[in-house]
Amino acid sequence: MDRTQTRWLVLGLGLTAVIAAGAWADWAFGWVTPAFDFVAHQFYEIPMLGRIRRPSQLVLVRWHLGIWAAMAAGGLMLAPWLGRHARIALTIFWIGYAIRATAWICGGNVPLVPGDSSHYIEVATSVYRGQGPVKHYVESFFNDYPRIRLNQGVLDDWATPLDAYVRAATFRLTGVAPGASIDATIAAAKGCSFLINLLALPALYGFARRRFGPVVGLTSMAVLAVLPVHAIYAGFVLRESLVALTSILAVWTIVEVWNSNGRWASVAWTLLAGLCGGLSILARNTGLALVAASGLNALVRLRRRPLLLVLWGVLVALTILPWAVATTREYGRPFYAYTSLFEYNFSWTVHHFDRGNTRPEQFYTWANAPEIVRTKIKSLIIIAVYSTMIVGLPLAAGYLYRLRKGDRGAPGRDVDVLTATIFVVFVAATIKSVADVTQVAQLGRYYLPVYVVMIPTAIAGVIHWVEKLRIDRRAFGWLAASYVALVWADPTWAYDASWFSHPYQLHWPALREAGEWIKEHPERVPPDARVMTWFPWEIRVTSDRTTVLMPRNYSAARIDEIVRQYNVTHILWGSFDAQEHVDPETWGPYLEQVRTALGLTTAKELHRSPREMFYPVRLYRLR
Repeated sequence: MDRTQTRWLVLGLGLTAVIAAGAWADWAFGWVTPAFDFVAHQFYEIPMLGRIRRPSQLVLVRWHLGIWAAMAAGGLMLAPWLGRHARIALTIFWIGYAIRATAWICGGNVPLVPGDSSHYIEVATSVYRGQGPVKHYVESFFNDYPRIRLNQGVLDDWATPLDAYVRAATFRLTGVAPGASIDATIAAAKGCSFLINLLALPALYGFARRRFGPVVGLTSMAVLAVLPVHAIYAGFVLRESLVALTSILAVWTIVEVWNSNGRWASVAWTLLAGLCGGLSILARNTGLALVAASGLNALVRLRRRPLLLVLWGVLVALTILPWAVATTREYGRPFYAYTSLFEYNFSWTVHHFDRGNTRPEQFYTWANAPEIVRTKIKSLIIIAVYSTMIVGLPLAAGYLYRLRKGDRGAPGRDVDVLTATIFVVFVAATIKSVADVTQVAQLGRYYLPVYVVMIPTAIAGVIHWVEKLRIDRRAFGWLAASYVALVWADPTWAYDASWFSHPYQLHWPALREAGEWIKEHPERVPPDARVMTWFPWEIRVTSDRTTVLMPRNYSAARIDEIVRQYNVTHILWGSFDAQEHVDPETWGPYLEQVRTALGLTTAKELHRSPREMFYPVRLYRLR
């Protein structure tokens, strides 16, 4: 072992000693707590929000510090036996871990995104209990749900089922019974997102290295490690991390099919590609666009091997067939989702308070034509501008440069064409399906799989450009630092990033306390109760009762209509979202009028939140 190798080993052993000393000092003196408070206060200027997050953040800080430091020490001790390329790859992974752990810690161990996170926990819980991918609440008034009146689960008509099965498997592997402990349930659900998010780093590296070479592979992994639109989802109970990973695998495997030469290798890659393509669709129905674009390319690339193309298509179809059959039986259409009705409404939120348009002839009229055209044009502008901001101008320019100037025989040229096709199909699907530009503004979430698979092509373009300009290698560090600062500089890169500062979590303590009270008093709120609430997703998770969304137009008549439609037995009153541009002096009295009109009197009150709770709620019985 030479001097350099010995130095690496000594550094690893020294860091191990420092870790042990730090762990002992925290056990003896608790230094992590004041250190965390000092750092956190530089970012959190909302004391109430910080107070809610702090207990779980302290636990997360200690766990992630220990894991992160252990990874660093282990990497240093392994360094003497690793090449330079492997050491850089481990360093990138270590940095990626640190960024994602920070995102998890910032949000704490509580739901960040209202409704969405609780939805994924709820459907995964149903799978865990052997009920299949079903939900036990009404969250949309586009359709009627007769099963809810029977206290049965209804097939999920919002999200495809892969996330639910993966998260349910996580509950099984970790020994967490969802619902038994809310803290443990959320921790396991977030841990699932975290690990899947991290797996995308080596997956993209492997794909880019195979098709473009080691330099592009390593650089692509580095970009994904620091890319905000991917990193933040490691700390969310959302399916975006799974969608990104399955998209990488789907694109990688289909590219290997038409690049493989051996007969058995081609068949093996085709089998894997068919499975991965189907899984990308089951992760999110936008995978249909990705697989369609892959199929278009495969028609050209595999025109001399049509059997492989047929086999791939059959395997994709077989993978998604069970869900297609289930949704057809339940809703009359394969892959039905009530979100498909957003296409016929200028505001997607209409499904929270009314039926809205459910047929194309209700929306595509001459009267609506000017607004429809305006919406489509604005959507195109948002896609162009936001995409550049999300991935950064250097990568966007590098991608276009590669498409225009790349040699036909250059490694990865087929990937360039494939990813460009995927982007075009995604844009076409967006323009066709979206009538509300606020949905397009959530571009980071919906286009994440596109951005991820486009990274290697963009990196290849940037490298080619840099070589052509003959930029001094000493400038690379400054260029990389400038790029990182650029992509983290504006919140446009991800719609969900706003939830780090959004005060939604102030609602959570009262909702959780009310849900736990309901579970502790089955004689007052029996298991077959149907509870109407402003937050049916969260109350379902915390109370394990069937819930119904309270219409969000604050109309007593409309609320009473839904109460009768679903035979609601209880109402959880409060924790409302304040209306914009409403005089606060008239808002409170108006709500009291609605409550009185519904007959929610003191005699019917079962429970109310403690006075110190934010956004308190009151539980009333109706029958």
